[in-house]
Amino acid sequence: MSGSGRTYRQPALDDLLNPKSVVIVGLSPRPGSTGRRILGNLRRAGFGGAVHGVHPGGRDVDGVPVYRTLADVPDTPSVALVCTPGDTVPALVEEAAEKGCRGVVVYASGFEETAGGVARAARLRELAGRHGMSLVGPNCLGVFNPGRALWLTGTDFGADLPAGPVAVVSQSGSGCILLAGSGRLGFSYVVSSGNETVTGLADYLDYFVQDPSTRAVGLVVEGISDADGVMAAVRKGHDNGVAVVALKVGRTELGARNVASHTGAIAGDARAYEAFCRRAGIVSVDDFDELTEALVGLSTLRTGPAGDRVAFVGLSGGEIGLVADMAVDGGVRLAELSAATRADLGRILPDFATIANPLDGTGQLVGEPERFGRLAEAVAADPGVDLLTVVLDAPPSLGDRLAASYTRLLATLPGVRQRSGTPVMVLSNYGGGLHPFAADALAGSDIPVVHGTRAGMAAIAAVTTAATHRARTADEHEPVEPRTASLQAVRRALDASPSRQVSGEALEELAEQYGLPLPKRAAADSAAEAVAAAESIGFPVVLKTASPKVVHKSDAGGVAVGLSTPSQVREAYETVTSSVARHLGEPAPQVVLEEMITGGVEAFVGCGLDPVFGQVLALGAGGTLVELQPDPALALPPVSPSEVRALIAGTPLARLFAGYRGAPPSDAGAFADLVPRVARLAADLREAAVEIDLNPVAVLPRGQGVRVLDLRIVQPPQTR
Repeated sequence: MSGSGRTYRQPALDDLLNPKSVVIVGLSPRPGSTGRRILGNLRRAGFGGAVHGVHPGGRDVDGVPVYRTLADVPDTPSVALVCTPGDTVPALVEEAAEKGCRGVVVYASGFEETAGGVARAARLRELAGRHGMSLVGPNCLGVFNPGRALWLTGTDFGADLPAGPVAVVSQSGSGCILLAGSGRLGFSYVVSSGNETVTGLADYLDYFVQDPSTRAVGLVVEGISDADGVMAAVRKGHDNGVAVVALKVGRTELGARNVASHTGAIAGDARAYEAFCRRAGIVSVDDFDELTEALVGLSTLRTGPAGDRVAFVGLSGGEIGLVADMAVDGGVRLAELSAATRADLGRILPDFATIANPLDGTGQLVGEPERFGRLAEAVAADPGVDLLTVVLDAPPSLGDRLAASYTRLLATLPGVRQRSGTPVMVLSNYGGGLHPFAADALAGSDIPVVHGTRAGMAAIAAVTTAATHRARTADEHEPVEPRTASLQAVRRALDASPSRQVSGEALEELAEQYGLPLPKRAAADSAAEAVAAAESIGFPVVLKTASPKVVHKSDAGGVAVGLSTPSQVREAYETVTSSVARHLGEPAPQVVLEEMITGGVEAFVGCGLDPVFGQVLALGAGGTLVELQPDPALALPPVSPSEVRALIAGTPLARLFAGYRGAPPSDAGAFADLVPRVARLAADLREAAVEIDLNPVAVLPRGQGVRVLDLRIVQPPQTR
């Protein structure tokens, strides 16, 4: 440990990333060998610690003493860099552990990503766990940090990489090469994590969000194996003002197969991954351009915005129109300018200008930097603006006269930033490079310039999203004690059911306990009992099969609706039980009678199990429409009513609840209040590994609430 007072998931990771000495296992004089390249990088960077070599030949390399075995090395190196083939690695890692090395970097492939390497990977985990070591890789490029002369890699990332506030963890080695070679970022650390056999994404994140030199962390993710650990680290980053941005590869079925063949990672469901990012507070991007620009924005701003309201100011009507389109597409929230700000702008702008957000300052201001500065400051000072973005293009071959004019305009922005207190960004619509005037005009400021309309807009969205994540985490749901009685009751009900499905009686008790409003109902085992039950409930009624073996009741002829007389109930009983018996191949005499709920919109809400992220809530249009909606809204519990309303907005329910085709508006608020109660039920039953399904939920006209027309809790076969 470094004595900083920070604590890490893997304490030895601090020793690995800040080694006092290293040993290169497999260091040979052969030009181009991995060990020889690592030595060259350490020498060029000026690594100040001791460097040793190990090779059976025992020949010194470029002045570095080389020993035949690790045991022969005279002191205890902090880190062993194992540059040998995969089949030799476990034995060498064991030697490093016995020598007392705190960390190991394994570059070779041939572990989880191959059938024959699984046992070798298990051996590495056992050794590292027993000896308390951290291990980077296998199947990786290693670690580098230009600011600390740390080059535990044989890859040539370039001699002039700047130090800076960005840390990167990439499960793809080429991702490290791309980001390092972008010329856009300065780095605190870059880790090619490979298979993450021992030290994983959560461990690196936990370290970097506590690093005082890091303001943003970029991830290139193929798979997540420890979702809870990642979430905890990201939230610790929120407390420390460190944002996390992630690019997920393998989001399609084809992409996921490629990921698995490459590293053995579980790619996970793409929509569950997005829900996980929202819950954890990870900013999600779609490609390397967006990742790069997001990291530029987040690492350059020394103070992030207080919220997500963005104002745009530019000097071209056409480009402002493009920016408006892209802001809407990118989910950027446009600020509403106050009446006072509009009045100030009216005194600054030409008479023909339109005052709006995005704001076209017109070409008249290109040659008037003082006037442009007043315009920008008036917008930045508006209390409804959290972030000012100036749209000013800076392509590399811009003419000298225009470049000089733009330089004078940009030079006003540090003063605007200082006087208004509002963070400022600059968006250049061209993504193919940057004229040096932009860097010169803003040198020393915390005003980032982001490239390309789409990627730049993603960067703006990343900055505001990170701000809202920090605010939300500070006001997170209060932890609640689980209701263990519910869990015990469900376990008893599952044990008593051959199909591992909770019985109707137990479901009714849970529904009452968690405020899930069911229709009035009663069970019956004969036609006569069905008629008596219907009369006690009150006509009209619905009759359903009570067989736990029937999942989709309508498909098996197991539902009859709108029964208004005893004779209709008697006839429906015979029809439903006969149909279900034919479907199952066995008698199914029991049915349930329920009050007939009419009107409203049918929705569904449920909680399933994702192999990577655990419990995932889903909601969308319900009833017979549920199968026709391939992309329901997903979220990780817990959720608040406001979060539910945001989820609803992305589904057909939004239009249905508003009153589709003349129907009265539905009680959307009651549905938004219902979903968090389902999430609480799911949380209490987490250890039982069950799936919960409320479908359909009748969302009645506004003011009349909701009714849960069908509730199922079942333990899927793979968890039994």
